[in-house]
Amino acid sequence: MIFKRFFKPKWQHADAAVRQQAIQQLDTDDQAHKTVLHELAFNDGAEAVRKAALLKLNDFALWWQASKHDSAERLQQLAEQTLVQQLLNNQVEHKLKQQFIAQCNRSIILEQLAQTETDTAIKFSLLQRLNKTELNIKALQDTLLTLTQKRQLLAQINDEKTLEKLTKQLDGELLADVQQKLQQLHEDKQKPIQLRKQLTLLLAKLNALRERASLADIPAQLADYQQQWQALVPQLGCLGTEAEEFSSKYSKIYQHIEQWLAPRLAELEQQNAEQQAQLARTARQKQLNSAISDLEQARHQALLATDISRAQLMEQQFVALEQELQTAQLDNSDALHKRLAKLRLQLAQLPQLAEQLTLLTRLVADWAALAIPETVESYLQQLPLVKRYQQDWRQISKALPIAVPDSLQHAMQALNLQWQQLNTAFSVQSDKTARQCRSKLAQFRRLHSAGKYKVLFGLFKGIDAEYQQLTAQQQEQLAKDYEFARDKQAELADWQEYIATPRKQALLMQMQQLSAEVRPEDIHQRALEVKQARASWNSLGKADAELEPQLNTAYDLACEQAFAPCRSYFAAQDVIRAQNLVQREHLIARLHALHSESLPAKALEAALQQIKQAWQQAGPVDKPQFAILNSQFNDALQPPRQQLAAMQQQVADAKQQLIARAEAALQLSEPNQTAKVLKECQQQWKTLGSASRKQDQALWQQFRQLCDGFFNARSVNLEQQKQAEQAELQQFESALSAVMLQLEAAADAAAFAAVSEQLQAMTPQSVATQQAVRQMLDKVQHKVNRWQHAEQQRQFHNMFDLLASPELSAEQLPAIYRDSFGKNQEQQFSREQLTLALEWVSDMPSPETQHAARQQVQLTLLSDKHNHGVTPDKHSLLQRWLQFGPLSAAELPLLARVKALFC
Repeated sequence: MIFKRFFKPKWQHADAAVRQQAIQQLDTDDQAHKTVLHELAFNDGAEAVRKAALLKLNDFALWWQASKHDSAERLQQLAEQTLVQQLLNNQVEHKLKQQFIAQCNRSIILEQLAQTETDTAIKFSLLQRLNKTELNIKALQDTLLTLTQKRQLLAQINDEKTLEKLTKQLDGELLADVQQKLQQLHEDKQKPIQLRKQLTLLLAKLNALRERASLADIPAQLADYQQQWQALVPQLGCLGTEAEEFSSKYSKIYQHIEQWLAPRLAELEQQNAEQQAQLARTARQKQLNSAISDLEQARHQALLATDISRAQLMEQQFVALEQELQTAQLDNSDALHKRLAKLRLQLAQLPQLAEQLTLLTRLVADWAALAIPETVESYLQQLPLVKRYQQDWRQISKALPIAVPDSLQHAMQALNLQWQQLNTAFSVQSDKTARQCRSKLAQFRRLHSAGKYKVLFGLFKGIDAEYQQLTAQQQEQLAKDYEFARDKQAELADWQEYIATPRKQALLMQMQQLSAEVRPEDIHQRALEVKQARASWNSLGKADAELEPQLNTAYDLACEQAFAPCRSYFAAQDVIRAQNLVQREHLIARLHALHSESLPAKALEAALQQIKQAWQQAGPVDKPQFAILNSQFNDALQPPRQQLAAMQQQVADAKQQLIARAEAALQLSEPNQTAKVLKECQQQWKTLGSASRKQDQALWQQFRQLCDGFFNARSVNLEQQKQAEQAELQQFESALSAVMLQLEAAADAAAFAAVSEQLQAMTPQSVATQQAVRQMLDKVQHKVNRWQHAEQQRQFHNMFDLLASPELSAEQLPAIYRDSFGKNQEQQFSREQLTLALEWVSDMPSPETQHAARQQVQLTLLSDKHNHGVTPDKHSLLQRWLQFGPLSAAELPLLARVKALFC
């Protein structure tokens, strides 16, 4: 037995410390050692041994089992922390990870995995299982998930505010899905309201059906309303308890209408039957009426064709129609009987009617055969015959017992209209010629009395020609005046040669004396003199028969010599006008080209102004050509002018918008903002270009008045404000100097508080003085912070000096740490581990030998942070460190390490 005790393995030793040391010697690659480690990890009675075995194995499945079944709570927490760390570091096999996630019920762990997992399927399954809005929102922006998975996550989010936030974070198809979902939520909210309105309206229509619809329309309307109700029934579920109320109302109203409608529908059917019978009688009466009309039309056509035999054959149709009328049961057949009686009488008068129609037809044919007169004389010859045709037509048509056929009537009207137009035309022409002849005869008398004999020869020719065109009656009226003119013209013909010869000789001499050289400014005067001389020569008439050819030849030569300088001058002017024509055509072409160019407004305006100025300065051209060119120039000028006007109007509109913006800026409560907006408007104004001259000047005056008014007033206000601030600052400078002296002398909290109270009691109004007071307060706060830091360091020095003494009592420590000293309530960490925690929190190094221990402490703190949301700080850890009470001699190195962290 004793040997058995000596040779027993160390991992089976009774002392837990020995077993814990033995674990370090076991090899995890050895299956036997691994079995021993499994046994120790789950069955050893000491927590430290189980912990060491688990750390040695470091297997995810074993940590998982320990987190669920170990009896020690701290070891369970460590196992859970290790699980989380391995999962977060992606150190677990895929299958094992899925198994763990399927069995894990700790939402905190699952949430951490959902945020860090890189496997798409696992991450998506975790998100669906947790179904937390915050996680889903983050996942929607994660590039790891597919669009389909994101849409499934989005389907789980139904909060309207959350969806509205997502519209600012998402884009593309997901944004469209969010917007569609928001729209659907809005529609779902509105659905009960709309459904109530529809149901209320439907019930109101159903209730008012008897009053508003006719009895015949009610069944169809009722069926339509029933279809509408059936379409709304599936939606009643969204109304809750109101659905039953609406259903009850509908049933009640529908039954009431059916009870009211049944007897009235029977009456309606009887009325419809009576109406059908009446309609049948009416149709029968229309049929007979149409048959009589057809018989009358056939008789009329027979008369037009003068076919008496065919008209007489209609007697059989007439008899059959008369018998049919007698057998028909009509409400009012008197009118039909009267029409038949009249038709019988007309059939009896058929031979007489045919003869009268034949006379009318022959009359129209004879009249149409007359030739159309082309002169007044031929018209007057045919006029009596036309009047006899008209009189015969009136007599025969008046005696005709029926209306004249339309064809004959239209032919007669056309002939009447034709001869009325001829009568008007010949009467107007004859009267006009007579008036002209009478006027010329009167003019002949006036000119003869005035002694203007030359023009009388030509005037008499016109009088004679018009006199011969007059009728005999009109010639008789003007015969006396005509004979006077004829006699006077014969007398003047004898005197013409006697008067014309000496005058022509004198006019020839005058023309020969004109100089052959003419100054340019007198050219037009010379041309006018030659023109007037030729007119005078022609007005003299004929001279002596022997001298007339010589005088005419000499005068033509003299006129040609006198006009020669004018002809040369005008030829030169034609060349100049041709050049001017080319120049003006070039300007028109330039306008056409200008319209197709994309010029800015300023350049376009300058180009148009230059072209118009060149057009005005261009030389003259022939008047007909100038009219055409000027029209072409104006037409070509319109498109670029309209283009310029449109561009200038755009500029004017933009400037008007700037003026409106400036006016709105003047209404702002903050002057600085107003100044900023006005300056932006001024800069934009410079870049806009010009509108039309009149419009641009008015807009500029308006805009300048707004800006100048504000900035001038602002300058005055700023100057006044600056002076007031300077005066106030001078008043406060002495008080601030005194406070500064007190601050320099302050050395405790009371002195600092007194200085701060004095500064806070000051109420400056100006910005400069307020800034000076704030700077002084900042100085006070800075000095207070430095004093507090120094005081804290002093307290820490004193406290750590006291901690070195083993006789220390809690009353000697600062109040913040006094209650924690010596409580011995710390269970998670030892004093050494807390020292490591303090160094880790302070980001200070620990001894190299304690690197593994520090990592273990760090893992524990991180697990607390993930699981419980606890983030330890230096002071809370120091309070836990002090719970172990006075320090032993072996713990003094720990005190030095902690002191270095605070001092």
